[in-house]
Amino acid sequence: MPNITTTQLGTIPTIVAATALGYLKNNTVLARLVARDWDNEVAAYGQTIKIPYPGTLTANDKAQGSAITLQQPTAGEYTATLDKHKEVSFLIEDFARFLARPDWFKTYMETAMMVLAEQIDGDLAALYAGFSQTIDASGGLAEANFRLARRYLNTAKAPLSQRYAVLHEDAEYEALGIERIVNRDYAEALGSMAANSYVNRVFGFDVFMSQSIKTATTLKNLFFHRNAMALVTRPLAIAPEGMGVMQRTMNEDGVGLRVTLSYDHNYLGGKVTLDVLYGVAELRDNHGVVVSTTDL
Repeated sequence: MPNITTTQLGTIPTIVAATALGYLKNNTVLARLVARDWDNEVAAYGQTIKIPYPGTLTANDKAQGSAITLQQPTAGEYTATLDKHKEVSFLIEDFARFLARPDWFKTYMETAMMVLAEQIDGDLAALYAGFSQTIDASGGLAEANFRLARRYLNTAKAPLSQRYAVLHEDAEYEALGIERIVNRDYAEALGSMAANSYVNRVFGFDVFMSQSIKTATTLKNLFFHRNAMALVTRPLAIAPEGMGVMQRTMNEDGVGLRVTLSYDHNYLGGKVTLDVLYGVAELRDNHGVVVSTTDL
């Protein structure tokens, strides 16, 4: 019977990391809707990341026999700081069960990734404080609030695709009382995006519910284009061989994660740490609108 070698054992953290990324994507709302930035260069906590954006180009008339008009738009950049290093760790005693029972992994991984997902989405939701465009819907979320938010984004020439409305659960309750949201005769097609948090598509917005929406006297619901905010992640360093741990760093769709597996001889069990280094940033102020509603 062939022996299990380090080659097979080395695949375990890769499988765990891939599984963890799947859970992370399934449990996030805002993190899947905003712009994401990933680079394979290993980074450190506190590092500042520059996110470039192009300058403005214009359409010029071209007369017959004349040269084209060359343009040199002034490019700029946004900054995001990798100031959030979050980890979730757990230990399963009895190393044999740790390796032999994938359902143990599943149970703990789901819980761990839900915690990380809530943290990431909560940090993105907190960016509401930086947006200058606001709508007072404290009297109850209504069609007019959707139309006004759409007008703000239209005025800013935000692209018509990838516009989202992410609502607090109480605001979602109010939204479900708006006929144009629940009536199929009015609602637009979902398209390629589907999620348990998805409500419908109306007035050009894919509408989602998130329990991470912030409360500051009123509920700070977010209506935005994808480029209004960014989630920036970078890989963390891998421990040198011979340190007694197995590690993998993986990314998918611009979200990075590190998995560390080791044996803890004090507790005679397998120890797992999931950690992520990231930062969030407001990118384009006029591509986001805060719609304030009240608790029910």
